[in-house]
Amino acid sequence: MTQGKQPEFRFKPGAGGLVKVLGPLETKIMQIVWREKSTTVKVVHRRLQDTPERGDIAYTTVMTTMTRLAEKGILNRRRDGLAYVYTPAVTKDDFESMMVRRVLDGLMDDYEDETIDYLLHYLAKKDPQRLQRMQRELQVRAAG
Repeated sequence: MTQGKQPEFRFKPGAGGLVKVLGPLETKIMQIVWREKSTTVKVVHRRLQDTPERGDIAYTTVMTTMTRLAEKGILNRRRDGLAYVYTPAVTKDDFESMMVRRVLDGLMDDYEDETIDYLLHYLAKKDPQRLQRMQRELQVRAAG
């Protein structure tokens, strides 16, 4: 991804996984591109047709969606003859980390106390050992 270019997304907290920040088709396409590493619209369209929940997605819909993902900075695109070849502009792990940071930055900017209170409550309830590790880490940072 180009340095400094931040893709624009909407956050849908009720959705699952990457669909929280990408649409369902964008998520399916990105899963294929991350797996393939380098691909074309034709290959992605074929892979989508092979999935059980395929739903007869038009080739032009896949092409438009991949073009938009390239415009958002998530895919790289280069012409190879008559077709475009698409590669991920960012790894799946880096994309997920970037989205978590952006969501948490937004929450901390607007609702700092509520966000921290909720995270502490969440960890106390779901993962007390991780909360204890965080407490130790905070003590080390405060002392250092």
